[in-house]
Amino acid sequence: MLRVALVTNLPEEAKAKWAHVVAARTPGEKLRAMREFVSLCPKHKGTERLLAHVKRQMAILRRESNEGAKRQKSGGPKLFVEKEGAAQIVMIGPTKTGRSSLLASLTNAEPLIASYEFATMEPEVGMLNYEDIQFQLVEAPALVPGAAEGVGWGAQTLGLARNSDGLMIVVDLSTDASGQLEMVINELDSGHILVLKPRGRVEIDRQGFISGIQVVGSGRLINCTADDIRRLLTSYRTNAALVKISGEVTLEDVENALFEDTSYKPAIVVANKADASEVEMQVGSLRNLIAGRLEVFPVSCLTGYGISELREGIFRMLDILRVYTKEPGEEAPSPQPIIMRKGDTVVDAAKQIHSRLYKGFLYAKIWGSNAKYPGERVGANRALSDGDILEIHAKQSGGVGQRRFHTKL
Repeated sequence: MLRVALVTNLPEEAKAKWAHVVAARTPGEKLRAMREFVSLCPKHKGTERLLAHVKRQMAILRRESNEGAKRQKSGGPKLFVEKEGAAQIVMIGPTKTGRSSLLASLTNAEPLIASYEFATMEPEVGMLNYEDIQFQLVEAPALVPGAAEGVGWGAQTLGLARNSDGLMIVVDLSTDASGQLEMVINELDSGHILVLKPRGRVEIDRQGFISGIQVVGSGRLINCTADDIRRLLTSYRTNAALVKISGEVTLEDVENALFEDTSYKPAIVVANKADASEVEMQVGSLRNLIAGRLEVFPVSCLTGYGISELREGIFRMLDILRVYTKEPGEEAPSPQPIIMRKGDTVVDAAKQIHSRLYKGFLYAKIWGSNAKYPGERVGANRALSDGDILEIHAKQSGGVGQRRFHTKL
């Protein structure tokens, strides 16, 4: 991951202008605010990497805006796919790796399956059923060397990847699968999309009904405190934010998160055409290349080998939590869950369901294997598990409202 040097010595007007960048609603507004930020930022060795990073963000914004304008003018392929289902997984990889065949094997989609290169010119979409939920699979146009610089459909494919909840990197076991995987990871990295989990992660959420600066998550702060984080964000005119940390996080990581557009996407490697020869050697090379940091699933669309294991792997990759609502006095929970992520808490569930539950949260009760005893009373920061039962108590205009959830481990 790109790291910029700490820049807490920036002048106050530059920090204030970065707040305008964050608040910008359109690419044009963001570009204008970035230009003004660059003009206010002092030019010396301590800011070289920061300025270079901001200028790269500006270049990406310009390129993606230009690509979008060209597509709209020419009636070309769409750049993004609206999300549906529990999560959106984008399938990426070089041409002729069998992405279309894989999409057809996993979903009800009927994409064009052709023997020639670059058959997929725009996103193809299908829905994958998994137990009581569905995942949206999106086949992106082929990724080629230089995609991050705009070669081929690079801007479109990387834009789809950046907007996704997770990635399936599809490689071809009948050719140089390790070389293909290395190329894809390098292009994603050049496009500021990480698939190899970093040491620590920081997400700064300025949306929603947040009072003050709250630091949450399962991560560990290194050589800093939550108060240090609050002071840092306040100096950048950020007075209300939810700072989620995981892994080992320093104050530098938090400051980098204010500037970086780098995003981490959970991913798996799908080694297609497992019916080819020398499969074990190829799969072994793939696993050695990523040193166990990504799961590798050998599959064959021709024979159906590995498809069932792949479905389970997709669910596991996403760290999905299924949370089922249940009204007071009713025995059965709703058959349709709300979707949370591992590490989410009771108050995250309240926020997703309704702003009144989040803003007026008092306490919750929990049932299931995640509870010490049935109906255990818990606070806002109690972590959820896949399937427990929750009953949320919140202040409402007429008194205290109640809402129940159900989860199972």
